[in-house]
Amino acid sequence: MNGNCAVVACDYIQTAHRRVRDMEPSGREPLEAPSLDDYSQMLGEQAVSCTLIGENWRNRVYRVQFAGGRVAIAKQLLVGTDEMLQRQYAQYADLARLAIPNLKVPQALAILPSKRTYLMEVAAGETIEALIGRGSQEELVGACTLAGTILAQMELSQTKGSCPLPVEALARDFATAPWRLSARQRQTLTSALEKLAPSQVNVGQIYYDFKPANTLVHQDVLYLIDPPDILREGIHLWDFGLFRSSMRRHLWRLMVRFPLRRRRRAAIRRAMEAFQQAYVATLDRDIPRSFGAIVWLLELQRTAVLMTMQQGKLAITGDRDGTRQSLGHPLANQVSLPLLDVEKQWLFRQLARELKRIPIKTLAPGEVVLWLSTAAASFWA
Repeated sequence: MNGNCAVVACDYIQTAHRRVRDMEPSGREPLEAPSLDDYSQMLGEQAVSCTLIGENWRNRVYRVQFAGGRVAIAKQLLVGTDEMLQRQYAQYADLARLAIPNLKVPQALAILPSKRTYLMEVAAGETIEALIGRGSQEELVGACTLAGTILAQMELSQTKGSCPLPVEALARDFATAPWRLSARQRQTLTSALEKLAPSQVNVGQIYYDFKPANTLVHQDVLYLIDPPDILREGIHLWDFGLFRSSMRRHLWRLMVRFPLRRRRRAAIRRAMEAFQQAYVATLDRDIPRSFGAIVWLLELQRTAVLMTMQQGKLAITGDRDGTRQSLGHPLANQVSLPLLDVEKQWLFRQLARELKRIPIKTLAPGEVVLWLSTAAASFWA
């Protein structure tokens, strides 16, 4: 089964740069919050209270109480288009149609395009992120095992084919990363793109943001929240790497803040292993031969995305007196950058170690591996 890698999305760092530009107010009018009357009209039931429970530069999230006792979650897109709102709203039904055992998504209830807001039912359970901090080892390992199994099943159901790793597109994206690389790191990245070029990977629709904060577990059922507002056809290993890297950051934070909590660190490591084992076992033969190196490469790309976003937040908040609460405190953003740089260096070491196990493919006469664009070549120079 062959896929068309020409349409596979690999421009995540470039997308992050566009997101940074979207953070700037640029003279647009602030979006008014929905009123109780708005919620009442959306459901045809009297809304009696509304509480803001979360906010960032992109979204506001509210808990809405109705007179009949029903509670719903309202999400308002502060940045985006009507098309993105409709896409995110429709994703709940699309994900439900996958009909994967033990996977549920909250039911979308109503939409209000004029306020870029939709209502959905409340999902049961706790996020895996919450379990990292206070759940038992058994709960955390069970949740991550479930997450690994379901992610693999989602990918199997949405695979459109396989194709060689789109290294040319990856090189273009890495060329936009806001980091400084040593000569050894540049060589490692170049070697990775060269050695991994022949690797076959499964492609298809990805969730994009499959991470502990967006996965809730309740009675052996996984609930997915915060679906993407843009449909992406990408490399399926992206979501695996994103979940694993998010778990690792939680582990590192715990090591720094609570160095004596060895049992909790052991539980997180065991949960990460369980997630990977369940994912690999479910995919079985669909795991690429260079699985380890490809995932390290995609995790590097994800780290570059985070660095782009953090630098953007810091530039925006640093240009003003005071701070924008939705972008976080400038000091917190500034502290994050050195930590992301440490992660970048660590990932390069893991990638270099994994690449030593992969021989360079001998090219047949006339065969050409288009893995480095002109723009990328000038970047490495």
